[in-house]
Amino acid sequence: MSNSIEILKIYNESFRANVYSNKPFRMIGLIDVSIEYIYGIEKVTLAFFRSSGTNSGKIKGLWYPIVGIKTITGEFTEFSEYLNFVLTNTTRMGIADEGWLAKSLFFASEYTDESEIRGFSSGIHYESLLKIGETLRDLYEENKFQAMRILNAEKLNNILTSKEIYKDNKHTQRENFEKFIQDIFNEVNMIDSEN
Repeated sequence: MSNSIEILKIYNESFRANVYSNKPFRMIGLIDVSIEYIYGIEKVTLAFFRSSGTNSGKIKGLWYPIVGIKTITGEFTEFSEYLNFVLTNTTRMGIADEGWLAKSLFFASEYTDESEIRGFSSGIHYESLLKIGETLRDLYEENKFQAMRILNAEKLNNILTSKEIYKDNKHTQRENFEKFIQDIFNEVNMIDSEN
């Protein structure tokens, strides 16, 4: 299947991060990337978290992608309408607790190749997302990131769904982020329907 959406470049210098919580320890980071869409190349902010390696087979120190952070316990209502839809349909029972890292989309398919690391989607964006996660691990370990003064759940979610149009872009951060998430969600549904 040919795909019109592709991550082309990681802007290492844009990596910024902060501790989201200490119990359990969660380091959350933002990184800017260039993504090629059918309508052109746009700079987009993506979010990742650093794994403590304590559960679900996640690798300690590796950074995994997230859609955002849950701000209230219960159904998904705090993100954009489309992201609420995706998270409702990729999360067990369609609900989660406050503070939960919204990562279910990237773990969604049960048909992941056994040689792949779970948590980076199981389709065409797997290699790109894994490469970003590995790059952030290296940058973090080399202390090559900007420390953000405040990065709570609301701020993170607002950054990812901002209606700001970045310099040289034609579409908002929200439009570009949702289009990327949609591509992953559609692929998860296609993989699941084939199996």
